[in-house]
Amino acid sequence: MFRFKQELLAVEVHDTRVEMGQAAAAAAAEHLSGAAMFASAASQVECLNALRGNSSIDWRRVTAFHLDEYVGMPPDHPASFRRFIRQHLLDHVPVRTFHALTGEAAVPEAECSRYAGLLSEHPPQLCILGVGENGHLAFNDPPVARFDDPLAVKVVELDRVCREQQVHDGAFAAFDEVPAHALTVTVRRIMEVPRLVVVVPGARKAAAIQAALEGPVTTGCPAAILRSHPDATLFLDRESASLLAVGRG
Repeated sequence: MFRFKQELLAVEVHDTRVEMGQAAAAAAAEHLSGAAMFASAASQVECLNALRGNSSIDWRRVTAFHLDEYVGMPPDHPASFRRFIRQHLLDHVPVRTFHALTGEAAVPEAECSRYAGLLSEHPPQLCILGVGENGHLAFNDPPVARFDDPLAVKVVELDRVCREQQVHDGAFAAFDEVPAHALTVTVRRIMEVPRLVVVVPGARKAAAIQAALEGPVTTGCPAAILRSHPDATLFLDRESASLLAVGRG
């Protein structure tokens, strides 16, 4: 394992995906009291597994949020992010409350407003999140990401790379099955969370990580904004860090 910083962002590169997840969970556990937001993606499994096994966490004090959900998606669908976070975390630990984004809400914009109100009422002190193959944070893909977004939660159209990633991750069998729209917590609201633990394994994320750490800070790679967060750590494995200049030579 080695560490470095890119501007304000701390970066840790671990030899394996499991070691990465364990380190990320240990870092997150230090801040898991009160409200927290969790990503729901295959990249998060090792971290969530390690969190479940951490006996130091008093889950009864934790109010849980998640970051996104597909528009029109019922909670029992195999690809539902609510189902994912329940399967990998909430069915195993006694959180105080789980606030879920209702993908099947009749008026998605109203659901976004409701959820934004909950985030205001219970401000998360921790967010555990990933980075997409296109550099997205939550479902803030490059075409719709805004660093100065006036909204805390919004309806977005997913770009092609993002929808293809959902097939790569095994959530859907084919591209045409992936919903075209989603509800998501915005980049601006994510960046307001005091502590960010960013968990990004795998070779398919290597180009996005290179752009996030070595490219310009623009919405062309939304994750690049993490370099300006005052208390964020990016956890990588050897595969996701494979294109970084700091790891070569």
